[in-house]
Amino acid sequence: MDKPVKIDFELKERIEKFISKGDNRFDYPSVKNFIDKAVLKKLKEVEKNGKN
Repeated sequence: MDKPVKIDFELKERIEKFISKGDNRFDYPSVKNFIDKAVLKKLKEVEKNGKN
């Protein structure tokens, strides 16, 4: 079973502010969606560079 990931309150506020601006609200309809996409992008970068 998946366990929820907790994020810092200030980080959550920054994400909410970012995703509420302009077209960001369509690209990232929720904080969870933003975090999922950001983690996936970072994971691909790390894997591409061969880092563990």
